[in-house]
Formats: sequence, C-alpha cells, structure tokens
Amino acid sequence: MIKRIYLLLLALAPQIANADPLTKYQHLPTDVADMPFFDTEAQAQQRTDEYNSAIDAINDALDTCEEALCETLTQHQADLEYAIDDHQEKNGASITSWLGGPAYTPEVGLMVAAGGLFSFSTNREQQALQRSSVSLFAVGTQGDAGFGYGIRSKQNLFFDHNNTRFTGALTFSDDAENYWGVGYDKGKAQDSSADTLMRNTSLTYDANLSFKNNYGFYFGPVLRLKYYQADKGSIPLAAEQDENFNAFKDRPLSIGLGITLNHDSRDVTVNAWQGQYFNVEYINYGSKIGSDNNYQKVLIDYRYYHSFNPGRVIAFYNALQWSDGEVPFYDMPTLGGSFSLRGLYAGRFRDNNAVEHTAEYRHTFLRDNGNLSAHGMTVWGGFGSVTSNLDTNSSSLYEDLLYSYGLGYRYELQPRMNVRIDVGFSADDSGFFLTFTEAF
Repeated sequence: MIKRIYLLLLALAPQIANADPLTKYQHLPTDVADMPFFDTEAQAQQRTDEYNSAIDAINDALDTCEEALCETLTQHQADLEYAIDDHQEKNGASITSWLGGPAYTPEVGLMVAAGGLFSFSTNREQQALQRSSVSLFAVGTQGDAGFGYGIRSKQNLFFDHNNTRFTGALTFSDDAENYWGVGYDKGKAQDSSADTLMRNTSLTYDANLSFKNNYGFYFGPVLRLKYYQADKGSIPLAAEQDENFNAFKDRPLSIGLGITLNHDSRDVTVNAWQGQYFNVEYINYGSKIGSDNNYQKVLIDYRYYHSFNPGRVIAFYNALQWSDGEVPFYDMPTLGGSFSLRGLYAGRFRDNNAVEHTAEYRHTFLRDNGNLSAHGMTVWGGFGSVTSNLDTNSSSLYEDLLYSYGLGYRYELQPRMNVRIDVGFSADDSGFFLTFTEAF
C-alpha cells in the first residue's frame, strides 16, 4: 500500500511542481495597497528575494506546463515582476539599473552610450519622501571630426520630507561640434560643414540646493560652472569671422553664483503626472569668484502637468532665458538638444535671450488586467526663438520663430523613472536621443 502511494506521488510530481509557484508563493501580494512596509531593510530585501524566487520558479514550470496552466503562470509572472517595483518603492529600497545602446544626435552624430541609474530613499521611514536618483552615462561618438568621448550625470536628491532638495547636472566631453556664430541669421546662413566644425573640450556643472519655507516656496543657492576650450588647430571659418568667439576664445572659464526661488506642486519631480512648477533663477558671474568673464543671467521657467485619465498626461513647458554683460558664446542662451526643442541642433541658435514653448502628450499603455504597464509613448511640438535685445512689447523675441516636433518611446526602468528614446525633427536638423528621465 505504501509503495503504491509512493509511486502515485512520483507520477504526480510534475503537476505538483508546476502548480507550486501559484501555491508556495501565494502569500506575495501583487496589489500595492496590500504590500506591507517592513521595519528593517533586511526584511524588505528578504521579500524582494521571495519575489525573485517566485519568478524563477515560474520560469522553470513554464518548460513543462500544459497550455492552460502556462497562460495562468505567465500572467502571474508578469504580476510579480511589476509587484517587485511597487514593493521596492514602498519600502525605500535601493535599485540599480544598467542601460546601453546606440543613438544619433545632430550635435555629435552616431554615438554609443552605456551607463546606469541608481535610485534610493535618503530616509525610508518617510514613506512620502520622493526617491532620490543618480544617473551616469559614458558616451563614445564617431562623427565628421573623428572619435570623441564624454560623461553625463544627473543627480536628484530629496531630504527631510521633501523640504530640502538638491539637483545637479554634470557634462564633460572631448569632441567636436558645429559653430555658426551668434544670432538667428548666422544659424540660418549655412548648413553644417567643415566651415562650421570645431573640436573642443568642455565641462559643465549646474547645481541647485533649495529649502522649503513656511509659505510653500523653495529657495536656495545656485552654482554654475562652464569651461570651454576650442582646439586652436581646428577653428573653422564661421568661428574665425565671429566677434564673440574671438573675444572669448582665450577666456574659457565662467563661474556663477546665484539664487533660485520656486514653487513646486508636482507629484513626482522627475516624471510628473500632475501639478505645476514655477521657477525664477538669478546668477551672477564675476572675476571675484574666479570667473574669466563678468555677466548675469535670469531664467524664468513654468511647467504645467494634467492627468485626465490614468496614464494620460498633457505637459507644458515654457522658459525665458535672459543675459546681460560680457556673455561668452559658450554660455549664451541656446535652444535645441535632448531637453529643449528636441531635433534642433543645440547651440546652432544662440544669443543674449531665448524663449521656448513646448506641449507634450504622454501615454502609458495598459496591461491586460487594466493596470498601467511599463511601456509608453509621447508626441510633442514646440517653438522658440533667440534675439539680442528685448524691447518693451517683446515683439523681437518672437520675430524669427524656430519649430520642433517629434515622438518617443518610454520604458519605466524603475518606479516613475523612464528610459527615454526620442526622435525629433526641425526645419534644419533631426535627432535620435537615448537617455534617462523626461525632457521636462
């Protein structure tokens, strides 16, 4: 009798093994509302390991299961994969993600980028605290001027119930770019060619530290650092004939200190679905703090986000840049690149003042169960202009308009943190961009 029972259990073993992921791990919640907050990071990590074990067990079971059971297991596996992100976000767990691939931008041509995104909570006990993040990309490029390389990093850090914030952006490159000169007319005068291509070494670092006051506004100090040194052996004709370039080619360092004042009601800073952001910055560059140049800049930045259905967001970006004094060509207000009028060559149009208005629709696709998936798309359109002077009625600011439009794919690599792939177009250029976080 015992032998028969043993043989029966052996015969049923495959079925028991296939059903095991649905029974052994049925205690793992897939709805964020049912997920517990664990007292310690070790307990939270143990739950993460359980989710991963359940997913691995389902993978093994999918090799031998029948069609009906396979469909159930596949759906449950997808639920668990999404649940890991929700669990880690709720428990303030650290997450590291790696990404690499090719891209094309009008500034550097073909490039290969590889890097990572690290997100975490500075205090996991404060569950409403936004997740901090640090991204780092290494970039290799191959363009008309040969091989180039660079490093890009962004930092978004949140402390003390979101009352203290730090944002930083670092860019270093040894590469080539096209230089047309200062003003709209010079940017329109010719297409990129050997007459505009110039190799250079550049370093940019922008940092904002802000504190929330009792009136709901953030304020704090601002640091701006810009170093730009052109390769004197490859200065193109467009630069040789430009007065601003000749005035500042041997004054490569600009350092500025200033202040920011803003009001921020966005739900998530790096990928807002709802809320508004209004920011005013004033920066003064001077020799007293080590700058080669003396000038001042003002930024007025307003953004609006509205979600009219889950995963359906309309976003607006408006910015005015003003500068005055000995403003070097390499730190003038510009339009274009991966964060401003995408598809327009960054720096092709530069002047003392610039304005931009962009509208974007962001759509996140739904899963079969009706919840939001990790996949989405966007479409956008915008316009802007540059000018040397602002008159009282601002007519000169909108005299020569530049346009940009495009579409993009989004993948949620970490909770509310997307990989962004955009294809942008303009009358003069186009670009294919691969990076982390939204353009605005």
